[in-house]
Amino acid sequence: MARISEQEVTHILQQSLDLVLILDPGDLTLMFVNEHGANWLGYTAADLMDKLPIEFMPEMSAAELEGILENLRILDEGEGTVLVTPVRRSIGNDHDFEFRLQLIQIDGREFVLANGRDIAERVAVTDEVHNLLADAQTESRQDKTTQLYQRDTFLQIFRDLVKEVGPDGLRLTLIVIDMKNLHDINSQFGQSVGDRVLRNMGNLLRHAATREDICARFSGRKLCILMPGKGQNDGLTLADKINRALAKVKYSEFPTLRIHSSVGVAELPEPNEPELLLEKVISQMRELKTVELAQEVHRLGLLTLQLP
Repeated sequence: MARISEQEVTHILQQSLDLVLILDPGDLTLMFVNEHGANWLGYTAADLMDKLPIEFMPEMSAAELEGILENLRILDEGEGTVLVTPVRRSIGNDHDFEFRLQLIQIDGREFVLANGRDIAERVAVTDEVHNLLADAQTESRQDKTTQLYQRDTFLQIFRDLVKEVGPDGLRLTLIVIDMKNLHDINSQFGQSVGDRVLRNMGNLLRHAATREDICARFSGRKLCILMPGKGQNDGLTLADKINRALAKVKYSEFPTLRIHSSVGVAELPEPNEPELLLEKVISQMRELKTVELAQEVHRLGLLTLQLP
């Protein structure tokens, strides 16, 4: 079960472009809903506080929802469960939504966090990404060490995707991974060991990411992941997964070798120039006051570039 503070709840609600609901599992009342989700449904967040979720889920009965939440209590091990159901807007057609349900604690009380996304949007994004990847793979454009996309190919795909970003368009989240001690590894253990570490990082990213995510080596020690159709909470989940895996990486012949990483996660709510966006992410990561942890994850919020 995840533990979450009121401050974190507020941040989730302010930042997410998904439909985010927080429910009281006892009486199924809505405790929180984000503004973007409420607007998509055709209400204000205040209006929805007087409604039960089943009022805008036409094929879901109270008994069914209670059963799903009860099973969640029994089965939840941090990963949550998935619920697919139509969602009804105040005006317009029903949309099939996929909700990821997870138990959370706020100030010692148990709630259910439901993060939902339009399935039709996700399918369209998947098709578009596969087309872009097919185009990119017509030539050999992989980094030879990590077997991830190299910088130019990554930027080409990035430019195509970021054109579609917007409140009513594509969701796009960017992860930047800085292997902070790669230079030290090369100096202490040799270039061949550094290359081995990079190869392993490439394998790790390919296994951790989904088919729709685009993984690349952007520079010597910086790796990037683009997540089309996904929000920053998805990015934070993937970043945590990568860092947990990194914490377990050991080399028997080099028992002191550890990979130190800093990971920045940002969602891109509007079109802009990819290189400028990446530069801003990297700049923000440099400016963060970090503690000296082997692996760090930083939520950078919704990344916009303000013109002077």
